[in-house]
Amino acid sequence: MTSRKYRGIEIDSAHIDMAKNLDSVDELIDELRDLQANWNNLSLLGELTNVGAEISSTRQHFQRLASDLTNFLIEQSTRQAVEQLATRAQNSIDILVRNLYERTADIGFLATDPVFTQRCVEAAYNPLTEDALEQTRQRMRNYVAKYSVYGNVILLDANALVITDMRETLPPGTAIQWIRREVAASPQYAEAFRPLRDDSPDGNKSLIYAWKIELGGQIKGYIALDFSLNEESDALFSKVMGKSAREDAAEWRVCGVTNQNGDVLISSNPQYIGTNQTIRLPQQSTWGVTQVGPMAYLVCIRSTRGYQGYTGPGWRGFCMVPLNHAFDHSNLTEDCQVPELLQSSGLIDTRIQGFENQAAEIQKQLNRSIWNGNMTQRNSTSALGNSFSRTLLWEIGRAGESTKTLFTQSLEKLVRSEINGFQTEQQARAMLAMDLMDRNLYERANDCRWWALTPVLAQALTDPQAIGEALECLKHIQSLYTVYTNIVLLNRDGQIVCDSAEQVQADSMPLDTHWLKQTLQLKNQAHYCVSAFEPTALYQNRPTYIYSAAIFDNPDSPSQAIGAIALVFDSEPQFEAILNESMGDSRHKAFAYIVDDKRNVISSTTHLYIEQGKLTLPLPIDSKFQKQKADLGYFELNGRLIAYGVCNSGAYREYKNAADCYQNDLQCVYGLDIGALKPETNEKAGEISFDEFRQADQKELRVDIASFRVGGHWYGIDSEDAVEAFLCREVVTMPNSPAWIAGTTLYKKEAITIVDISKVLAVDSAEHHAASQRQQMILLKTGGSQAKIALVVDELGEIPSLPVIALNESENLTTQGNIIQALVKTSNNLLVVLNTEQLLKQLEQGIKKAPQRTKGLFPEALAR
Repeated sequence: MTSRKYRGIEIDSAHIDMAKNLDSVDELIDELRDLQANWNNLSLLGELTNVGAEISSTRQHFQRLASDLTNFLIEQSTRQAVEQLATRAQNSIDILVRNLYERTADIGFLATDPVFTQRCVEAAYNPLTEDALEQTRQRMRNYVAKYSVYGNVILLDANALVITDMRETLPPGTAIQWIRREVAASPQYAEAFRPLRDDSPDGNKSLIYAWKIELGGQIKGYIALDFSLNEESDALFSKVMGKSAREDAAEWRVCGVTNQNGDVLISSNPQYIGTNQTIRLPQQSTWGVTQVGPMAYLVCIRSTRGYQGYTGPGWRGFCMVPLNHAFDHSNLTEDCQVPELLQSSGLIDTRIQGFENQAAEIQKQLNRSIWNGNMTQRNSTSALGNSFSRTLLWEIGRAGESTKTLFTQSLEKLVRSEINGFQTEQQARAMLAMDLMDRNLYERANDCRWWALTPVLAQALTDPQAIGEALECLKHIQSLYTVYTNIVLLNRDGQIVCDSAEQVQADSMPLDTHWLKQTLQLKNQAHYCVSAFEPTALYQNRPTYIYSAAIFDNPDSPSQAIGAIALVFDSEPQFEAILNESMGDSRHKAFAYIVDDKRNVISSTTHLYIEQGKLTLPLPIDSKFQKQKADLGYFELNGRLIAYGVCNSGAYREYKNAADCYQNDLQCVYGLDIGALKPETNEKAGEISFDEFRQADQKELRVDIASFRVGGHWYGIDSEDAVEAFLCREVVTMPNSPAWIAGTTLYKKEAITIVDISKVLAVDSAEHHAASQRQQMILLKTGGSQAKIALVVDELGEIPSLPVIALNESENLTTQGNIIQALVKTSNNLLVVLNTEQLLKQLEQGIKKAPQRTKGLFPEALAR
């Protein structure tokens, strides 16, 4: 991939457009350029010391890393922005397609309605009377009162001429011939998005579902439903868009649906993206930057995943945002502290850890160069003053630390951004699942109320001769609506008259349930009842919801129920499908639950974190249930970091709104295991600063202390006792040697014995169990012997010139064989100064006690 300079940083050419709109990239580059200017100055001054080459190398390494980090930041930010748009684009079309799937079932059942069938038969011989037409329109109004997603119902005769319509906007006799053609070409239903009439003056399109009305195998007429697409879009996009991260933030994103040509059909914000516009991307692309009017947009387009084999009219969902606002959305504050995760653990991009390791390695190399520079400068006779050289080396070290800190902070932001993305993803999943559930159960409330108005069912409750016809009606309904395991007709005594699955004996015991008693007491055809989510014999003693409505002898003047219809919802696969489908095509597999207001689990994708039927995750609990409230965050559990998103159930149209007599507070929870947490230890040494001693009186007696870190502590030795620091990647173990001898290695063609100082000092840490994993060595002076000794340490510190009075010596410092010589209290830490002579003596004593000790060079090395 080609690269270009952007504000002095090499980035991939494909990232240029994104980089120009990312504030975080500009902020990073500003800081990098400031550091670069500092490095340029230090590089010139470094030529006056013996570390000029190392400074130049370090600067080049950091430049390459800066380029890689900037590219990664752009790539990650773009991916997260695209994923958020993609989720909304996918939800826009999938929720709509699920809705339209129900419409295909509606039209199939409505085409068998006996009232509409009778009107078509009558209209074939004589025009209908006004009373008959009004009765027909009243039945249409009763239907739309239950299924409020429709704007009109149209009844046509066998020649596709209008008999009447609910809204009375079509004169009787109006020809709509395309309906007859579409029905003839369709096996189950006709679906079309087009003007209702060929001669429509405004050309406005409607989404029409139509089917034929048959009697005795002959077509007697047609029924058509006009789906209120524009009205539905308001409810659709209010859920899909969700709430902005900040209440005062403007919403720049626009969601919508297009046809296959990219023509916009509906939009969440018609003022920005209207139906007169076209959204197109290069072929085979699902996201990209496109121009709409004068503005460039980042856009995602998604095809539906379908529902039970139905894929809708071939439309696609989209979500887009102006490119200059594509990266505005964030739900995580910049100063949020995120727990540390184990390296290479879980879902955090491993490249982040790679950058961190690279930055640390570059800093280690620089520290080693500065450390050795101080050693060399100490014995130098250069005209360059020793004090100036020390100060210059200190400034170089500070520049390196500032660079490392910048990279560390940038990488921490990337980790926070990753976790933020995981949280947002879980919240979006929970919101989608809850919306799908509310919409699904809305249809169930409609079904039971409308089917209760079926004349043959009421007839079967008073005339046993009609039971067979009622049974066939129930079977036909279930063949169209596959979300039920059984549809049951009951009389006023609770006795089952017939059921679509034919699972219940006609002479079985009457049902004695609370929901049935409530149903039989209803006085209004608009009302319905729902059982508690509890086990029932009608669902093989498994828990489910049963939706029921009263059947009246005269539905237009209801007084006393003569029976009821009960719909046994197939909750297990339906809820499981909602939870699984709401996960979408994400790279990350989550776990999910639907729970009630007491945390009883209704459905789940896992058995984890469930005890005695209740969810045990440590989620925040609100004192009062708020409909449609959504939340997100993370928590620590069993040594793992879990991102979560929750959403409360709400209302859909008239279902469970403030006027509905039925309420059921549910919550959807999605969780994602991000990875294992780093175990908490007490070994963190923190930083150590010697700045306070630089300003002290330079004439007082001083000593140079070479500092280093081992485990969670800072140690130091007299710099006169150290030769240099070096990196060692290969250590050969020495048989029959004490545990604190890590092995031996070759350095500058000489054998070096490696001492694991952490074991000598009894530093017990998981980080230090394997000395072979630590590669930083300090070579000690060991007299005139040819043998050499090096200490393996974790980190090199400074070599400050300390006033002797700052070294606190005490007779109490007698632990560890008088290895500790003094303590130095700094402004932010404690330095333990070791007595090198005593240390070497103790090592010699240890060797003498070691079993099967062989003669060699090591004892000679101890003789000073």
